Amino acid sequence: MADLGRLGLDAEQIEAAVGVISMFNYFTRVADATGIEFDYQTPLPAFEPDLRQVTAPRPGGSGSSRPDAGPRPGPRHQQLRRAWESWRAYVLEADEPLSQAERRWLACAAAEESADWDGAEALGESTPAPGRDHLLAGFARKLSRQPWQMEAGDLEQLRESGYSEQAVLHMISVVAHQNADSRLVAGLRAASQP
Repeated sequence: MADLGRLGLDAEQIEAAVGVISMFNYFTRVADATGIEFDYQTPLPAFEPDLRQVTAPRPGGSGSSRPDAGPRPGPRHQQLRRAWESWRAYVLEADEPLSQAERRWLACAAAEESADWDGAEALGESTPAPGRDHLLAGFARKLSRQPWQMEAGDLEQLRESGYSEQAVLHMISVVAHQNADSRLVAGLRAASQP
């Protein structure tokens, strides 16, 4: 954050950058989960992740991500804050085609994979029950930690378990949103440090 300040960005610009970076966490997870491929020409080299790469272990934890973290920060910029709060309410509070409990299972697992322990704690119990809850948590963990390894079979498992196409799309959105939200909070906390 100090480097951004030295480059001349003010607090509002840094917050906007954190918001954009967080949104890309959403977009890439939606693209990876749904199998979206680029359909336009670009002079940039194609990104080809090493599909065999192993993610680094997440730091363990429970409770607050940092003991001195204080309350969970939100955007100070009014338009960004309103848009983010509205989006979060839609993603977590709808009852169809997923229940709120299913949405919270998904978001909790995604928050844990982002080492966002206070976010996970705020969402509720993080140990999935046998059956569909376990399937949801596994899906959320893979999409959060290894989005480049998502395959059609991951979505097919959800469909075979009885989830509609619309429900599967909502699952992707919940997980992708929580990844974006966890990164937004981490970025805003870093930006607020002296």
